[in-house]
Order: sequence, then C-alpha cells, then structure tokens
Amino acid sequence: MKKFSGYNSPYPSKGIRTRTLMVVVFIVFISAWTLLSSVDLIDLNYNNKSTITTSNTGLEHQQQQQQQQQQQKQQKDQQHDHNVNQEEDTFPSLEELQPPVSLLDPNTKYFSYLPFAGLTNQFMGLQTAAFIAQKLNRTLILPPIISNTHDHDNTHQRWSRYFDLARFTQLTGVSVLEWDFVRPLTSAQRKVGRVRSLLKRPNYHPPQNAIKAWNLIAENLTCHIIYGYGGPERVINHSGWNFATHFLYNLVVKDPLPRRPDMPIYNRTLVDGETKGLDELVVMDDILARYQDFEDQLLMFTHTFKIKDFGHNRSDRIWMNIGRHIHYVPKLMEYAAARVNDVLKQDRGVEAVPNDDPEEKEDQSSEEGGSSSSTTTQEPVNNNTDATESGETFNPAIANIKAPSTRIPHIAVHMRRGDIWTKCNDRNRERCMVPMERYINAVARAQTHAVTQKGFHSKLPVVVTTDTTSEGDLAMLKKLGWHRMEHDEYGTTELWGSFGPAMVDAAILVQADEFVGSPASTMTKIAAKRQKSWYDRDAILP
Repeated sequence: MKKFSGYNSPYPSKGIRTRTLMVVVFIVFISAWTLLSSVDLIDLNYNNKSTITTSNTGLEHQQQQQQQQQQQKQQKDQQHDHNVNQEEDTFPSLEELQPPVSLLDPNTKYFSYLPFAGLTNQFMGLQTAAFIAQKLNRTLILPPIISNTHDHDNTHQRWSRYFDLARFTQLTGVSVLEWDFVRPLTSAQRKVGRVRSLLKRPNYHPPQNAIKAWNLIAENLTCHIIYGYGGPERVINHSGWNFATHFLYNLVVKDPLPRRPDMPIYNRTLVDGETKGLDELVVMDDILARYQDFEDQLLMFTHTFKIKDFGHNRSDRIWMNIGRHIHYVPKLMEYAAARVNDVLKQDRGVEAVPNDDPEEKEDQSSEEGGSSSSTTTQEPVNNNTDATESGETFNPAIANIKAPSTRIPHIAVHMRRGDIWTKCNDRNRERCMVPMERYINAVARAQTHAVTQKGFHSKLPVVVTTDTTSEGDLAMLKKLGWHRMEHDEYGTTELWGSFGPAMVDAAILVQADEFVGSPASTMTKIAAKRQKSWYDRDAILP
C-alpha cells in the first residue's frame, strides 16, 4: 500500500521585351493582391469553399484561447485566494472540530469511486460505476459533481440536483446514495476540507491551523488502483483529489485483487492502443470476476472513466443497461425549453408547436427540481444535527418553473472550443478544432433533413452552446443569425448552481429537433446517445 532551386538568350532585344512583360505582370499581380487584402474577410460569402474560414482554428486561434483561459484561471485563483484569506479569521478552532460521522449501514455492501476530469467525463465514470454496482449487487455511493481543471471553483454539487435518481433505480434496480448524505459534514468540517484542497495551488498560504485541523479530523479511505491511477506512473486526478479533501479523506491506495486463473490476460495494446503491461485491470469482465466475492463493506476504486468493456463495444451494454436510464429531472428540461423559447421568439417567421416532450412530465411527488427523492434508498438517519450535507442551498425558485405549453422547433449546435485543442494531434486537428465552415455545412444538412424527412415547412432557427472566447467565432455566429446561449444573462448559475449552465446546455442539445455536434467532444457523444435513446433522433457531425 502507498499513501500516497534563366538562361542567357541569343536574342537580347526579345529578352528585354519578355522581361518587361514579366515586370508588368508582376506589378498587376501585386496590385490585385493588395486590393483583395483590403476586403473585409468577414463579408465573404460562406457558401463558397473558401479556406479563409478555417484560419480561426489554426495555431493563432489556439494560442488566443490558451492565453484567455490562463488569464481567466489566474483571475479565479486570485479571487478564491482572496476569499479564503478573508475567511482566515473564521477558520474553526481545533477545539470545535469533531471527526465526521459515518452513516453507512453495517449490513449493506457499498461500491464507490473517485471522480475523474471534467463534467461529462465524471458522468461517464458514473455510468460505468453504476454498471459495476449492478453486477456486484452493491449499493452505489455517488461522489458529487466536483470542481476540476476546467472551473477551479473548489466546489461540488449532488447529482440529484440534475438527475432523477429515483427513476434511475426504478428502471435499473441499482440502489443509489450520495456521499453528502452518508458522510454529512458540519460547516466547520467543510471549511477544513476546502482549504486542504487548495494546498496544491502554488503560492497558496493556508490559515495557521489548517494542517493541524486536517490531521485532527481526516480519516483514511482505502482505494483499489484501477488503470494505474494512484500507482507509481499515474497520480490521482485533480477531481479525485478534490473529492478526497472535500470529504476529509486521506487516500490509501492498494493494488487490485489478483487475476483469477480462469480469466484471460488482457493486453492493453489490444484494448486501447497503449503498450503498457499485460495484466492491468482495465477490462470490465476482469474487474467483475476479481471482485465478485469481495467481502469488505466498502469497495472503492481510484478510477472508472477509462475502464474498457472489451468484447461488448458494439452493443454498448453499459449505455443500454445504465446510461440511457439516467434522465434529467423534469424541471431542468422545462427550464432548458423555456430558455430556448425566449431566445428564438425574436426571430422572424418562427413557428411554435405544442410542447409534448415526455422528458418534461413531472411526478407529482417530486422534490428538488423533479426527483422524487434526493436518494433512492432509505436515507441514512443523521443524528449529527450540525451536519448539513454539502451545505448546498436549494433555490426555491426552481419549484416555480413550469413546462412551456408550446416550443419552437430548432437546430442545436455544440461548438466545442476551449481546451479541446490540447487533445489534438496533427492528424486529427480538424476533428478536434472543427473549422467554422464545417459547422455551417452541417447545419445546412440539418436544415435539409428537417424539411425532407421531418416535414418542417420553414428554415429552423439555430441555437449554439459553446465555450468559445474567440471574437472571430462570436462575430460569425452573430452574422449567421445563430443564437448563443448566454447563461450569465439568464441567471442560470444563481438558480441551478455552479454546474447549472453546463447541465442546461446539455439538456438543450438533447431536446433539439436537429443536433449538430463536435466529433471529439465527450459532451457531444453523450448528447447524441440521449437523442437516440430518448427521441430516436440521429446527430449530425461536421
């Protein structure tokens, strides 16, 4: 265990005339080039095949995005450091700190995992974990949606704020709890955890007693190394670190259980193209075989996102058994539909149709945005009266959201920018940073499909969810008449919390009559699966 490329002419007079002609041609060429260069590029007709539109996805665009992201990160880090320094006077004293309570049922076996990377990756890790819990007949304890390298907000929210976990249990039989309920923390305990999560930040100076406070109340949590995370070659992901600190855990990692003799040795080269090791725990069937008879009450993995379901990819059994059954709470879908209506009603000639979206049908017994329960098994009894779960406050205005009686048919585009270029190489760069022209062509295909296959009689308006900060991108969206979702204007964060804008964007993509995505984006991949499973619609990729 480890705690961590001329020639001389015989006719000179003809040569002179030839050279004179060449000079004239050259001057004309330069003049024409100068004239063309003065044309405002943004006024060019994008229906032609000009490659000018792709310039914004080149190195200059990437450097601009990176610089802006670094500036935003520095601003956020400075603000958080300022906030923490302001709170130093209110950092709890050692005398008022008590160890956290645990509400695990001694007669129940549980499975949980460390979250990984950004929001959609965390969701994909969730569905894989739920599949494991289902097959091992264990109750799943969900880590919250937690801050990562994309947001740096040092916060977390429960999945039940956005997804109907009770409905999920009814459809799959998987019992689900959330860490905020099985390990409720007081405000003083939460502050110790949040401060601890900032210690990896350069030049951060914690309150005086921060380390002593952590050592006083933090407890060990044993995690089995999966896909090498937590081992000597791969450190625990940023999101996993935040989970551990937020819940006052020191992670103690250990090697996975040995391979059973009757199980094949899975060569990672065959599984995902990598060349490390022949006996690494990266394949679902291997995991299930090793842990089928594991007796410990809590089985905890360092990673679930990259586990490969080798031999079952064509049927995608994890999605069919788990992912398609994780529905949004109806209130979130209602809010997304209402925001799209508000944005599109200003367009000329838009036609509204009755809103009959089944994903907006509410259960009358619902609570907190549509889920019939914030957990799906009997909630643990919290005898610690000062412990208030995550300290997250539910906005009562959510209860006033109503499904619009009509909706405006539309096309939704997911235009992924941001840090996606860091995942590109020279061979697939345009797949990651899709040129604007390709989005435009894909939207044109979607318009044709809507008319010829779905019977729409007019051109559908377009809404765009995007993380771009490029002025060129934003100017082009405006010129095209496409509508970018502006959550700062809608107050989405204030209503739904830190991860609300991303969740609402994801819901908007799913509800669209035609969906155009970004091929390299996991958000697009999951949205396309939801569209197919819930509405029998096929996504269009540039």
